[in-house]
Amino acid sequence: MILDFFLSYPLKKNASFKGSFQGKTCYIFGNGSSLKNMCFSHFRDHPTIGINHIVLHKDFNLLNTCCYAFPEPFSFYYYYKNPYKKKYEINILNNLFRKEISKFPNLNLFTSLSNIFSAPIKNTFFLHHFGKRKPDSEFLNLCSEFSYMSGGLYTGIGLAIALGFEKAILVGCDYLMMPKTYGHFYSQPKFGEDNGINPYDQLIDDCSSKILLEAISDYPTDCRIHCVDYETYTGSSIKYRENTEIVSNENLLILNKAYEIGQYHSPILPKQ
Repeated sequence: MILDFFLSYPLKKNASFKGSFQGKTCYIFGNGSSLKNMCFSHFRDHPTIGINHIVLHKDFNLLNTCCYAFPEPFSFYYYYKNPYKKKYEINILNNLFRKEISKFPNLNLFTSLSNIFSAPIKNTFFLHHFGKRKPDSEFLNLCSEFSYMSGGLYTGIGLAIALGFEKAILVGCDYLMMPKTYGHFYSQPKFGEDNGINPYDQLIDDCSSKILLEAISDYPTDCRIHCVDYETYTGSSIKYRENTEIVSNENLLILNKAYEIGQYHSPILPKQ
């Protein structure tokens, strides 16, 4: 109990965000490969909650970003525990994300409380589950138990609910498509089979009574929630761009280096 008291103290400053967008609509920008086909200038009419690598996109500055979620624990330390190797080593992605996030000093960054001693910008706010590790929409208190910490989309939706948004439009959240679309906007194309099991089924079911969710896909497709294709939503045709066109070469090289040394799960650049 004493430990929980001290852990909850840094979360008190989150109180000002509670219900601050009551009844409004937001976008939640994921990292899916469908973003290679989309122009961000069509998504400025609502506030955006960005997640994970979206800050690396060259057009991130075009979005009306109210919050940026990066919930990965211990992600902003020089040394970290490699989740793939299960051992401690130098975190080569630390400086990459620090550099990109620092370009937006007024950004409201929400991250794991584990990063409290390595906050990359002044406007860093912390979230913690306090043992509520299973997603539960009854525990989405910004100042105490926040159970949506299992990944970027979880935290993005959790923030949308906590901030009072009535509706969230998911963009670049391709795993929700049927069949699932693989890969990311910053990586090489990735293909896989859809076994019918979706890691976000529980999340969608759990939050359905708290917020209205809609998705935007690059092409017409089925989805686990109501979905509108990009051309119908924006009135504009898709325009494909490679990852080399929407992420700087310097950043792609760092991401690819992380893949080569086992700190990342997917190849970023073609083999030479």
